[in-house]
Amino acid sequence: MNSETPIPPPPADEAPLKLPDLNTTLLDAAQVEQLLRDIELCAQITEIIPKFAARGHVPDTAAVTITQARELFAARSVRGLQLRYHYEGADWWDTLMLVGDQFRLVRIRHDFSTVPGAGTGSGPSVLAD
Repeated sequence: MNSETPIPPPPADEAPLKLPDLNTTLLDAAQVEQLLRDIELCAQITEIIPKFAARGHVPDTAAVTITQARELFAARSVRGLQLRYHYEGADWWDTLMLVGDQFRLVRIRHDFSTVPGAGTGSGPSVLAD
């Protein structure tokens, strides 16, 4: 398809694409430790990916353990971490980014299943109201 060929609209009977909701908050070091502990004890961790540089891609072999993730943040030797885990029937991706003395948490719930309504939890308690 070239740039002069228009993209056809979706069929009228098809629901529009809904993107997953993002949740974001700032955490201090104690709250990050609590989050890591909650995920470690209550979820099935599938992958933890460190982000070392401001630009560039992370190699496929860059995954770390939860212990290594704690050490990297304690030493401030990463810009961020993405924790991917399974919790209450859903896949969650928490991205933690170092922002001064705090950490920005961006949480997204992915539903990779084809079953509508599967996994309706809200993730571990850090973002609870």
